Amino acid sequence: MGCCMDMVDTAIKQAGDKFIPLGNAVANELKLRADTKLFFVGGSVRDSVLNELFSKQYDSKDIDVILSKKQDFGHNPNITFMRQNSLGGVKLQTRNFGIIDVFQYYVDDPRFIVSDIFDFNCNAIYYSHNEKCIIATPYFYNFILNKTLDLEKVIYVQNGIEYRYDVAALISRALKFQIEFRERYDLNLRLSENILYMIYNLDKTKEQQMIEYTKSKAGSIDLQTKILSEYQKLR
Repeated sequence: MGCCMDMVDTAIKQAGDKFIPLGNAVANELKLRADTKLFFVGGSVRDSVLNELFSKQYDSKDIDVILSKKQDFGHNPNITFMRQNSLGGVKLQTRNFGIIDVFQYYVDDPRFIVSDIFDFNCNAIYYSHNEKCIIATPYFYNFILNKTLDLEKVIYVQNGIEYRYDVAALISRALKFQIEFRERYDLNLRLSENILYMIYNLDKTKEQQMIEYTKSKAGSIDLQTKILSEYQKLR
């Protein structure tokens, strides 16, 4: 199924309208102060738009949020457990929503942190709870319209390409996205030249790190096997 700009805009609007109850509920669960802005990023936002575009009902459990102000969760009765997450924020176990990741970026406008929090262009989209809408960057439109998975930010250096995140983790995540989107939405994605460059130039040490990352982060054994098989095909 091909998508045009109007179709993507409509899907974003419809997904944003459906996101409002979740936004209200999470804000209440976290007991946010009235002057704190709340932004949702990651899978819950991305998959809500893909559900609208491709007539699927994949229920993402991935709730990641950014706040405009630092919040003390220590005395919140809805928080049953709290620890630091892998990207410098806090991982909250809540009574009504399971896990919520709060990233430690305290800004009024998440566009200022696109290069920090949005690794791939499929994730370059967020829901603004205060504005009650989903906002997509041009990178997200590129992902949908060109069916290409690409990196949001690449830093070129003299001896090749240096990435903000670990190369092994990026490769594993890219292949995971490619497989999941194909299976969930029949969406066959191309990998950008940036991602292919990383795969083709991965040395043995980084390859082992990629395998270890996949086994620790990819979830089911079936998905781990698919990611490693996809990697070997490309190599």
